[in-house]
Amino acid sequence: MTTPSSGDGAAPAPDGGRLLVAEPAPGVVQLTISNPAKRGALDASLLQALVSTLDGLDARCVLLTGEGRAFCAGYDIGALTTEGYDDSDGHPFQDALRAVETFPFPVVAALNGYAIGGGLELAITCDLRIAAAGVQLGMPPAKLGVVYNHEGINRFVTAIGAARTRELFLTGRRVDAETAERWGLVNTVVAPEALPEAALELAREVAANAPLSLRGNKAAIGAVVRAAGALDHATAAALDAERRAAFLSEDLREGLAAFAEKRPPQWRGR
Repeated sequence: MTTPSSGDGAAPAPDGGRLLVAEPAPGVVQLTISNPAKRGALDASLLQALVSTLDGLDARCVLLTGEGRAFCAGYDIGALTTEGYDDSDGHPFQDALRAVETFPFPVVAALNGYAIGGGLELAITCDLRIAAAGVQLGMPPAKLGVVYNHEGINRFVTAIGAARTRELFLTGRRVDAETAERWGLVNTVVAPEALPEAALELAREVAANAPLSLRGNKAAIGAVVRAAGALDHATAAALDAERRAAFLSEDLREGLAAFAEKRPPQWRGR
């Protein structure tokens, strides 16, 4: 790919959202999720743009943010109803998370608006998170009939502990940025109007540090986290089987329909 040198650009995502690319400071590349018609939802083309943009990007810090009132509303619900859902290896969502996680230098998430579901997992996959006051964050799989990927759940357990992860996932309630900061879900909360400059200043501070140290410390932290969350093959396979059964269930279809129709779901447990 061509590394942005100055000004704005857009990674191609012809079938849906766009990924806006800019270099607002030396060593800092800003990526902006732009899908205003769907409140920053992640569709396949936007996710593929994120992967291709991060691949070989020359930056000592990446600043990831959203456009308008949303950081990211999660994976496109419409795509779930038309395409089905299989988030195993090779799915663009997993590829995008892996691209963020394995990018050799730090990635900072600037939460300008709500971060829900997959959008919140995308944020928590970043190395640091700064949020605008009042922003809402949540994980709604229990309200849709989804069993979440155990690797994703491990990201939350690592960041906020098992008790808060249970609260987030089992109630499906949203929390505000101030609560998220107390939990450790975000690092810093600032006034909404201060977020762009505060996030950029944080990215500048990171990018000014020694490149070998940034690369080595990010790799070491990631390795330690992954080792602590390792599951044996049989347990991982059993969890995956339960998750896939939920994706094929009547309850998932009902959860998605109820969401689209803005009504309470009628669960059947099958």
